[in-house]
Amino acid sequence: MKALLLSIACTLCSFAFAQSGIVKITGKISDEANKPAEFVIVALYHSDDSSLVKTAVSDDKGFFEFDNITYNTYFFKVSGMSFDTYVSPLFSTSSEKDLIDFPDIILKPGSKELNEITISTNKQFIERKLDKLVVNVENSIVSAGNTVLEVLQRSPGVTVNEESAINMKGKSGVVVMIDGKPSPLSGTELISYLKSIPASNVQSIELISNPSARYDAAGNAGIINIKFKKDKRQGFNGSATLSYRQGVYPKPSASANFNLREKKWSFFGSYSYSQPKNFTYFYINRKFFDQNHNLASTFEQESYTRQPFSSHNTRMGVDFYASNKTVIGVMMNGNWNEGKRDGTTNATIRNKDGILDYTTRTGIQLNEKRFNGFGNVNFKHTFDSTGKELTADVDLGSFGSKTLQDVHNINSSPDGTTLTDTRLATNQKGSITVKSIKADYVHPFSEKEKLELGVKSSLVTSDNDVKFFNVLNNENILDTSRSNHFLYNENINAAYLSYAKELTKWDLQCGLRMEHTNTRGKQFATGETFARNYVSFFPNVVVNRKFSEKNALSLSYARRIDRPSYRQLNPFKVFVDSYTYVVGDPTLRPVMTNVCELNHTFKGKYITTLSYTNSKQSITDIFVQDDISKISYQTPANIRDFEQYNLGVYIPFKIKKWMNSTLSGSVYRNIYASSLQGGNLQQSFNSWDMNLNNVFTFGDKGWSAELNGFYQSKMVWGLFYIKSLAQVTAGVQKTSKDKKSVFKLSMSDIFLTNHIAVVVKYQNQDFVTERTWDSRVATFSYTYRFGKSTVPKARQRSTGVEDEKRRAG
Repeated sequence: MKALLLSIACTLCSFAFAQSGIVKITGKISDEANKPAEFVIVALYHSDDSSLVKTAVSDDKGFFEFDNITYNTYFFKVSGMSFDTYVSPLFSTSSEKDLIDFPDIILKPGSKELNEITISTNKQFIERKLDKLVVNVENSIVSAGNTVLEVLQRSPGVTVNEESAINMKGKSGVVVMIDGKPSPLSGTELISYLKSIPASNVQSIELISNPSARYDAAGNAGIINIKFKKDKRQGFNGSATLSYRQGVYPKPSASANFNLREKKWSFFGSYSYSQPKNFTYFYINRKFFDQNHNLASTFEQESYTRQPFSSHNTRMGVDFYASNKTVIGVMMNGNWNEGKRDGTTNATIRNKDGILDYTTRTGIQLNEKRFNGFGNVNFKHTFDSTGKELTADVDLGSFGSKTLQDVHNINSSPDGTTLTDTRLATNQKGSITVKSIKADYVHPFSEKEKLELGVKSSLVTSDNDVKFFNVLNNENILDTSRSNHFLYNENINAAYLSYAKELTKWDLQCGLRMEHTNTRGKQFATGETFARNYVSFFPNVVVNRKFSEKNALSLSYARRIDRPSYRQLNPFKVFVDSYTYVVGDPTLRPVMTNVCELNHTFKGKYITTLSYTNSKQSITDIFVQDDISKISYQTPANIRDFEQYNLGVYIPFKIKKWMNSTLSGSVYRNIYASSLQGGNLQQSFNSWDMNLNNVFTFGDKGWSAELNGFYQSKMVWGLFYIKSLAQVTAGVQKTSKDKKSVFKLSMSDIFLTNHIAVVVKYQNQDFVTERTWDSRVATFSYTYRFGKSTVPKARQRSTGVEDEKRRAG
């Protein structure tokens, strides 16, 4: 414990000014016949904790090298097909030599056939890298059987509203990417999509708080990149998973994926089906006031909604290695899902003295069908061995939805007499079409200096048509005053330039991105139109300074933009119940954000981050309340200023050899200041969050376990104070001796502490809401891996393997 506290103190407060440098390590590998051992794996490790530093692959002449190795003590292992593993003696790097050339290494023939070459580092559920956090979904026990949305809920600094929003580090404006490509979905559409993706289809999730100029400038809170699985092994292989989850309701699912690679062709695909049943319990207590701001009445409401859901996901692709330098790929994704809501809401309205005025009972039936289809054609050409390369992507996506809703509302007097009986039906159809083309070029001037540049053009069309019907005597009568048709077009053209240079103690990366945005919108019911045309520049600078082997600093600055989502611009009313609806605002303006971040790295693994964020015209959800009708609606709005100060730490530690842990957390202050709804909004609050992940490995019998937990303290977001929430999740795993079968058992939200509670006190609004869902769930899953698990030499012969790795990133 003393050592851990000392590490934390050193991480937060100090760094030593010692000499540091860079060394290159080279060598040659041969077999006993003195022939070059080509395409064998060389893995470099730290001597003190045997942690993996870097890997290399010998070329066709048996040579290997490691660049940019800092002063320390190391050893390396050489592994190859049909060879015994070679382990080098310990050696140290220092300022006396900038090149260490090892004598020839002779590999001995293996005593038995090597089934699989694996470099295993027991990845944590959460890994911290200098520019991002990586959530390793693929190997996580507690992620088995879950959806991607549920994994995000357990990710550091991420807050998920089950209905409409994802925040990161207490900030809105998160861009979600699928395999490096921005998703045009947002709000409820995005939440619904993430609920439909099983975690078994996903390799990892990257949380990028300060993206470079290569990325789109959208997203002032950063980027969440979801990376799907894609195997790179030769031959045919794959896996199949069956999962059963039980909370209040059952949640079965199944998935399978395959990979086939033969010579110049590589095929991959996956399919999954899930049929979970969920529920949402929602409670709200509102106060209404008269013109003199005196209490006039209170409103208390409870609703329980059952939510059966079914989803089909498919993903298929092919890569063609036209030559050692050129790869052409095609990929297609499809998602079909259908969700239903069957809910009942009961409300009581009392006067200022607490005497019952009337009651309301509302039945809500909703049926929603969605289809998301996405196609991509990609190309990559490497010009020479220096790393000059050109990549290009053409994308086409179509996202459609059809929603039928029926709201039946009955108001009754205190004695039970029916006062009013109304019924409203809606029929909404929506579609989003995305077309995009981009190209990127990388030009290295040397091993330590390179230039990147690229262009991109995208065209998005969002078409939404909603019809409202008053239902009288079981007949639908069109309500033209509420019905509407909204069409929105957006064209963004972008170009960027990025330069990177590595020096002995300094690293520099700087970039500039230009984006030209042209938007048009029209409401057909009213004839209203709007158009915007603007050019924005987004600089990005990162400077790294290595003071010693133990201490390094990184300072970065970036300018970002958060454009309103298509859902936020849509002026349609979506009814939650007879007293609450959600509506967009087509006049919303984009948000410009400046972010500065300082990172200190201690011993290469303890990381402290201090950041400052400033946003102008920040978008946040607000409520508008009518004290007479008791109707409230939620709508997005621009507020003048948002600021955040954030201090975060990342601390990996090992108490025992069989236990690896990571602790991450942050302390931050959100500040809002703006004129709003005739008043002056001044909201500020200090908050903190913590995420602790533990992985246990028990002997060599294939048993392992995880125990993870997070805590999010009370925080402020716009008008809202969001109360604290937490979750503890545990799981155990058994892997068969042949590594083909994996059994997992886990329990999420063991103590039922993960729920959302919100308090609002502003102007005439004084209300509290609580939302809970089916969060405590027991999961059992079984995975079977089939096909070839070997890694033959042909895998290293093709440069396309590295192409795939980079493209997946």
